[in-house]
Amino acid sequence: MHQCDPRHQLEQRAGQRGKSLTELSTLIGRNPAYLQQYLRRGTPRRLPEDERRHLAICLDIDERELGARDPWTPPLQ
Repeated sequence: MHQCDPRHQLEQRAGQRGKSLTELSTLIGRNPAYLQQYLRRGTPRRLPEDERRHLAICLDIDERELGARDPWTPPLQ
């Protein structure tokens, strides 16, 4: 995994903050295995915006670390 990969960032930041993936999954209203599946199986492919925002707040990080795009950057075509 690359440093810029949102999955890597989520796992690293959760560990730094002493948060388990189970705890974070439950915190965003998902089943306890949700973020584990996101990291290991790639499902979902991208975190939904609301979940990503909530996780960024909980982990006190910039949402872009979890895959959010810069608001001024046009989407890739």
